[in-house]
Amino acid sequence: MTPRQFEELVAKYYRSLGYKTQITPMSGDYGVDVFATKDLERIAIQAKMYGGTSRKINREMVMALHGAKDYFDCTNAVIVTDGEILSDAKEVADKLKISLIYLDGQIRTSPDTKNTKGNEYNFDVIWEKYIMPLQGKTLTRANGDTNKIVKVDWGGIERITSNGNKSKIKIEIFRQAVNQLFRTGKITREEINLDYSKRASSGIVLILSQVPDFVLTSNPIGLRLKSKL
Repeated sequence: MTPRQFEELVAKYYRSLGYKTQITPMSGDYGVDVFATKDLERIAIQAKMYGGTSRKINREMVMALHGAKDYFDCTNAVIVTDGEILSDAKEVADKLKISLIYLDGQIRTSPDTKNTKGNEYNFDVIWEKYIMPLQGKTLTRANGDTNKIVKVDWGGIERITSNGNKSKIKIEIFRQAVNQLFRTGKITREEINLDYSKRASSGIVLILSQVPDFVLTSNPIGLRLKSKL
């Protein structure tokens, strides 16, 4: 895959979430590779195809994108990569409210994965069948902590935690977690934290554990695939 093809993959990914996308020219883009718009939201996206190389996402890249976001009057900014993200980049991204997303060529839904009835069983099916019906419900962890699911749509989940904090978890990280479960059969909270700077891994694990084929694990904390679908 070439860097341009990776940009096209990123654009395709956002179109699947209901965004209109525009891939910028190869030069003179001020560090923005893709623009994604939906309603009043306009996202400046930087695509970094670093998988299999020694290059990593660092804080300078995050700060540069923050400036480009403001220059183009965007509401949000996202760095999408198939490579590694340094800890200082995660720290700066969290401070500047820039999302860091891991995306590779296998991150899309899994058309070859079938359920016992022979129907396609992929992320979109899971989200619509098991996650969207959680709206209005309160989920409880083993320690008694709760997550009240206020709203679920194709943008993500709005929730209220036990301490009364309101937050939104974007759909992208759920998609990544589910696709890793399909690929490897398991995912841990630590792995989710590596891909999502907002540190909502406990809520993500709790929410996805409501899917019948995903089972909670305690050591390490995470999820495993119950059986071959």
